[in-house]
Amino acid sequence: MENKVCRVALIGRPNVGKSTLLNNILKYNLSIVTNVAQTTRDLIKGIYTDKNYQIIFYDTPGIHKGFNLLSERLNQKSYAAISEVDVILFLSEATGEIGKGDHFIIDKIKEINPEAKLIGILTKIDLVNDKNELDRKASDLKALGTETVLGVGLNLNLAYSDVIEELKKYANEEDFEYSEDEFTDVSQRFLAKEYIRLCAIEKLFQELPHSIAVEIDEFSEKEGKPYTIFATLYVKKQSQKGILIGKNASTIKEISINARKLMESAFQHGVYLKVNVKVSPDWVDDEKKIKEMGY
Repeated sequence: MENKVCRVALIGRPNVGKSTLLNNILKYNLSIVTNVAQTTRDLIKGIYTDKNYQIIFYDTPGIHKGFNLLSERLNQKSYAAISEVDVILFLSEATGEIGKGDHFIIDKIKEINPEAKLIGILTKIDLVNDKNELDRKASDLKALGTETVLGVGLNLNLAYSDVIEELKKYANEEDFEYSEDEFTDVSQRFLAKEYIRLCAIEKLFQELPHSIAVEIDEFSEKEGKPYTIFATLYVKKQSQKGILIGKNASTIKEISINARKLMESAFQHGVYLKVNVKVSPDWVDDEKKIKEMGY
């Protein structure tokens, strides 16, 4: 049997479970997951490979109404992913309702890539006990134009296998784009940035999740020594800097320790991490700063 490849975009509103879906399929915490909307800010590729199939997933920022320049840039990343794939998984929470935002996204998908196969994914189905309710939501997704609807949820491993088997139907014969042991195209430097941001959001999710950005200033690898990582955490206001540092620098120390542990687990290597905090006023509307931070 010839090798087959399928390129798939994970699309939906913020916080519907795109990154959770990808992490469960890959069995690796590639994309950071929090309860805060718009956590994903980058276009992250996750690669699933078995004997004859390679499925390349594009985890995207949630499409949302733009309220600053950063929001516009994040939406553009998602639109770019839609244009590059064979299949679009449109994710919607089983516990929610189809709203104007969903209709907007579906219309955008059909406008950008009308040839792509559109599959509906109901997320968090473990939170819904009424099968009739799930059937109704699935019917709503089909009414939007999805060819089929699958459900995924916590501890439902077979459901993720079903997603893979469905996607194999749309794979095309071609050589694998990535080697069989690759599961992403992002670097350890990128993951370090994301782990720091994750730990900051988890610590301060009520105060300033959308004000936080991270820049890796140095990532040094020397044989026989821990990775040396210097990073800067940016906030928009001086008052937010005080919150992030905390009394006697207790908050930033806790964030740094938690991020270092995540890195050491993911990299299977010792890490020395130093995180500074700086104020960058209104960086979310600063074209130059947004580019410097990789968005």
